[in-house]
Amino acid sequence: MKKYIFVITAILVLSCNNSKKLDANNEKVAKKELRPFFDSDKIDHYYLDSSEKEFEHLAKDNAAQTAKKKEFSGFFYGNYPETIPKKNFENLLLKYNYKKSSLSFKQQKQIENVFSEKDSLKNEVCSCIAEYRDIFIFKKNKKTIGIAKICFKNARFQIVGSKIDTEGFGLIEELDKLENIVRPTEIKP
Repeated sequence: MKKYIFVITAILVLSCNNSKKLDANNEKVAKKELRPFFDSDKIDHYYLDSSEKEFEHLAKDNAAQTAKKKEFSGFFYGNYPETIPKKNFENLLLKYNYKKSSLSFKQQKQIENVFSEKDSLKNEVCSCIAEYRDIFIFKKNKKTIGIAKICFKNARFQIVGSKIDTEGFGLIEELDKLENIVRPTEIKP
């Protein structure tokens, strides 16, 4: 009988030790998962904070401003830029009333963690047209190295300039976390 108690105790002790090793391995994997999309030293956040009525006015066709509206639609709805633009993309955003938010160092680190490599794959798909009201510009030595356009409303995104595969980005939890970082006081529907 004592042999059985000894064997059971030995199994329990060894299994506890193995679980600690598994936890340590999981921590190493978690650190590996958080490889950031961009090696940046600064993140700028631009957002378009206009009411629906104001926005509808911007989006309507007007013969005198066709080129301007086409340019605006290109980055608000479309995939512009598809690469890092040579001209100053920030000036273009300011031209169309995007506002630059002031991000603290802590917020920039939190944003960097959201824009990082994950093991998960995005499996939700939205067929709605994206409205890229939030744009993140990643910089290294004052030079733009990456751009991420986010549509929180329709859970859509476009990421340009990352050397890491961004396919797994865009889970609802990640977008909610990102939205809470840059818009913590907004009331969500």
